[in-house]
Amino acid sequence: MDRTPAALVERDGELALLRAAVADLLAGRSRVVAVEGAPGTGRSALLRYAAARARVAGCAVVHAAGSPTESALPFGIVTQLLAGPDTPGAPAPAALPLPALCELFLAAARERPLLLSVDDAQWADADSRRWLEALVRRARGAPLAILVAGTRGAVPAGRPGQDGRSDEAPAAVARLALRPLTPLGVAAMLAAAFEGPVDPAFAAAAAEACAGNPAVLRAVVDGIDADGLEPSAHTAAELPRRAAESVGDRTARLIDGLSEEHVRLLRAIAAAGPHLGPAALGELAALRTVPVSRALCLLTDTGLVEGTDAPRTPPGVAERALAGLTGADRAALHARAAVLAPRSAPPADPGPSADADPFGEGPDCDERAGWRLLNSPDDHVPAADRLRAADLLATCGHETTVRRAAALPRTLAHPDTPEPERNALLALHWLIEDTAPTEESADVAARVPPLPVPPRGPAQEGVAALRGALSGALPPARVRALAGAALRPAPGHPPLFTTRLAACYALALADSYEDATAGLDPIVAQARALGARTAVAAALAVRASVALRRGWLQEAEQDLAEVEWAASQGFGSVKSVPLTTALRILLHLERDEVDDAGRAATAEVPLRAAGGMWWPTFLYARGRLGLRAGDHGAALPDLLECGRGLLARGWTNPSFVPWRSAAALARLGGGDRTGATCLAAAELAEARAWGSASAIGTALLAVGRVTEGERARAARDEAARLLLRGDTPAEWAAPRRARRVRALTAAHGTPTPPPGAGVRTPGPFPAAHAGEPVREELTAAETRAAELVREGLTNGAIALRLGVSRRMVEMHLSRVYRKLGLSGRADLSRPLPDKD
Repeated sequence: MDRTPAALVERDGELALLRAAVADLLAGRSRVVAVEGAPGTGRSALLRYAAARARVAGCAVVHAAGSPTESALPFGIVTQLLAGPDTPGAPAPAALPLPALCELFLAAARERPLLLSVDDAQWADADSRRWLEALVRRARGAPLAILVAGTRGAVPAGRPGQDGRSDEAPAAVARLALRPLTPLGVAAMLAAAFEGPVDPAFAAAAAEACAGNPAVLRAVVDGIDADGLEPSAHTAAELPRRAAESVGDRTARLIDGLSEEHVRLLRAIAAAGPHLGPAALGELAALRTVPVSRALCLLTDTGLVEGTDAPRTPPGVAERALAGLTGADRAALHARAAVLAPRSAPPADPGPSADADPFGEGPDCDERAGWRLLNSPDDHVPAADRLRAADLLATCGHETTVRRAAALPRTLAHPDTPEPERNALLALHWLIEDTAPTEESADVAARVPPLPVPPRGPAQEGVAALRGALSGALPPARVRALAGAALRPAPGHPPLFTTRLAACYALALADSYEDATAGLDPIVAQARALGARTAVAAALAVRASVALRRGWLQEAEQDLAEVEWAASQGFGSVKSVPLTTALRILLHLERDEVDDAGRAATAEVPLRAAGGMWWPTFLYARGRLGLRAGDHGAALPDLLECGRGLLARGWTNPSFVPWRSAAALARLGGGDRTGATCLAAAELAEARAWGSASAIGTALLAVGRVTEGERARAARDEAARLLLRGDTPAEWAAPRRARRVRALTAAHGTPTPPPGAGVRTPGPFPAAHAGEPVREELTAAETRAAELVREGLTNGAIALRLGVSRRMVEMHLSRVYRKLGLSGRADLSRPLPDKD
């Protein structure tokens, strides 16, 4: 039974115009119709409809289609049209002047009404476009209908007088702008596909997942039909994943059709985001033969790029564009992009440029000058100057320098220190003591009063927010309120880098990712304006951490690459090395690059960084790597040591580092279910005490995996309600993470497979959370590719058999190996899991 949806739903007006065009053609009149719309909206289907109607009426029909690989081929479109059975033979188009080339088609139209159809005109070569303009100007002289489909602006307008023929006005162009389908249109397509009305919940989910794109909807329905599923509310949970795969497959096919230089430019745009202009992108892509302006136009026409002044890739394209690069090559590309233009441009207002030497003459950007200023015995040094120097030094990881100067207690006690500076100095002191405690500072701490409750001023509010978040002593709403107050400008109160960074990180721990990112951007810009490169790197490391928590891998990669580049140039903070190393490991794990994560874990981490705030994060990341590699014996010591360090500081909030969940899985892997259950239960208790949805949901997932029976099912059900509801934190809203949660929780009624049932699922668990690889079923395409490998076919032969590109086959097989936990082709000799 054919269940392919009709491609022409909600196109009644367009169909009526095309029928009128064919009728005019039969009556001896000319027509020019432009069909404009995004890929997948039915442009080609409308052209086929008009061509079929014209053939039935006895008209001649010729057709051509543009492609990115032939966009530089002279007269490529004209050559295709001349090869049609309804057009006369002719010499090479380049050998004829434009008027003579037009006359070939006009003469054929006078003998028999002619419908001339050009699809994907946005990729037409320049010579064919000039010819098409000339033909539009002459269309009134014969029964000729010209139908051209493409993106907006792809159809050339006739302009009289361009080639000496000014005695006739060009034929009027009727433009059809195709819009996405409405929910009613989606429901109509589904009813046609499944031969009857479908479940309203399924139709609503399809409309949202496919964004009204008929081609995506058609692919999704084909996949559901091939898998033997019904259009029910139960199946609706599958739609977002299948729609994303359809869009991803189309993107991969488009990239396959690009030249090498166009692919390099697309990767440069994917790496740089909208932060580089065309000239810098051309330099980053190393374009040699194609002008960057022309290359950008082609990429924009394909839909792979948006914008021309600040080009960017639409959602989902960047990951596909960079998929062919190794982890090292991707990091190098991001680093080069960071060198060409930082993500956050410094304000135009004065101050040293972003390239200023941080060891120059100004105390704001000179760490040695800051040390001298802090140690100055002159009590008349303004407290504001000492505060700025201490703040910048602490931001750059020189907490010990600030401690040993012993200037903070003296300045705090000085009667002439203004109240705002005194409050900020007190906040800075306790932030340093909390994040990097040492025994040698005990005598200094004894001379400093405790942080007051309630806090006084923005700096103290930022420290209080981080303290309350790390310890879990304050509810998330209170942490968000304190952090928000810390980031708001307060006249008379000095804004500090360190306390604002603390506030931003506290917001991230409280699931307020948008506010955290909005607070970090101006901090990065201000540090650039001061020329404090080490401070820039420290702020970018925190921003990368927030981006990774929320599932923004591209943004995390960009910031992390710049931090790593700064470290290679000598501008990195030693205390940030554990964080950057941990982020690199977790980012690789998020992308299923386990080997790259292992190499990242071998990086040298200075011993003097072991007492800093980020050391537990490094131990956790290394433990996560052990879990992914199946080495539970190596993972458990790292995770337990991580927990000991956190508990010694009183940092019990699992939103910071969910070490118990990971350790529970390590214990379970070692055969200790009782110990695993205790760890998971303890984490759940701490998460409930803290109260954020992501922390509770993560802990529930761990409980659901290490326990059995009704307790496990209840934990998974509650995790699904928390992490898949409408107000899901951004961290869990990322499509790949939502899919993994569904696989783990058996959401929306999907039955939980028993242990060893052979259900296979992807990739690492979310980067900020514990877990071993989750498993997901193979798709129908992946299963077919795997079966052909088992038959002994090469990738090229499989591509021919399936009618897809070689690269698409490689992508299918990569997913198969990852989902099944295989190392390569040799492991596919064992049977594939059954699909229920």
